[in-house]
Amino acid sequence: MTTNAATQHPADRHEIITVRGARENNLRNVDVEIPKRRLTVFTGVSGSGKSSLVYATIAAESQRLINETYSTFVQGFMPNLGRPDVDLLDGLTTAIIVDQERIGANPRSTVGTITDA
Repeated sequence: MTTNAATQHPADRHEIITVRGARENNLRNVDVEIPKRRLTVFTGVSGSGKSSLVYATIAAESQRLINETYSTFVQGFMPNLGRPDVDLLDGLTTAIIVDQERIGANPRSTVGTITDA
């Protein structure tokens, strides 16, 4: 299924999410390119910056961009999210974040059942 580039959201025209110069928490100018529409897993030893990259940088900016789409009135009731300490975040769209916590009371719950995807 192909979609005309003119009808795509600008961020969906990119095949990758580009992160340049990420400096959240213990990250030191991390550069990474993440393929879109793929399952991506971040692994590493404790303290290596996995959560800082995923939650404090990529997910935080995705949430901030989503919040900006709401009216000023609605934004007044939302937490004020600052931009992560990063030089460039390109190709970013809405993120679905899955962490280690149990999602829902049903052991058969999945990302799809929780998000109504």
